Amino acid sequence: MTVLRFTQADALRCRFGASPLWETMSAVRVLNGSKHRPLYGDWIAAKRDAARTLDLRLLKAVQPRVGFTPDFLTPPPKASRAKFGTEIARVRSTPLDTVRTELIRSRDELKNPAAAEIDMMLADLSGSRERLANEIEAAWEALIRPDWPLISRVLEDDIAYRGQQLTDGGLAGLFDDLHPTLAWEDDRLVATRYRSEDRDLTGQGLLLVPGVFAWPYLVIVADPAYHPTLVYPARGAARLWSDAPAPPDPLARLLGRTRATLLVALDPPATTSALAAQYNLALATVAEHLSALYDAGLATRRRTGHQVHYRRTEVGQAVVDASVG
Repeated sequence: MTVLRFTQADALRCRFGASPLWETMSAVRVLNGSKHRPLYGDWIAAKRDAARTLDLRLLKAVQPRVGFTPDFLTPPPKASRAKFGTEIARVRSTPLDTVRTELIRSRDELKNPAAAEIDMMLADLSGSRERLANEIEAAWEALIRPDWPLISRVLEDDIAYRGQQLTDGGLAGLFDDLHPTLAWEDDRLVATRYRSEDRDLTGQGLLLVPGVFAWPYLVIVADPAYHPTLVYPARGAARLWSDAPAPPDPLARLLGRTRATLLVALDPPATTSALAAQYNLALATVAEHLSALYDAGLATRRRTGHQVHYRRTEVGQAVVDASVG
């Protein structure tokens, strides 16, 4: 197991972050181990043609199913809403000593079956760092970027939900529900069935990163060279690539089909831009319909950072339920 020890300062400095780089690397891992990830079957099928265009041999070599993946490929995000361009620039500027050390660990830990490929990378550290970054960028463009509005919607909703848990129940309330292998004990976070060094957080706090491609695993970054980070499965990932539910005909006749569709879509909560991207509608159109739903008491809204999330109210839910029956 792994133990992360908190001080009072750490408890005050826990924060959340979303990372397109982490999502990209996790998606590549899902592709390479698809038989172990049944949750993502629909996504894998949808991306099959795009995946065929990608050469991800180096990334596959350093992402063994069991073993160590170099942390320099997924540095913990510095911003709460990181940009992919900023994150990949950090990968490209990783000191070569760090690249060497972490590639050697990936090769040697638990006898990585791709040791020969990693030896080739070690012979040209600068070139290998660039090629790895290029593979990540290609995977981002083909696999993640087209769906980023939908993915970020799930991440934002999870962050809002977990933030409320932290407010209502403190660290115990947050961690007791975050993952079945986590437990909060006094001033320690204990992760069972996870192999890593224990770490004293020493006032840095813990960065919590939800991931739609993380299920069913946790990732803990405990290396002192990096900010302590916990990557966990985001809520709602299972619904991400399923077909959006169509509004019941009675509801469509009452509200109009577009407005009814948006009311049904407010589970999980969503922003105007995410709904516009999901349904290929103009922002102004979505904003007008959401405003009408809000004015009618069928939806409520909450600001999170720079974004406003709309959610069905109890009245809105009752209207949807009544139209189904």
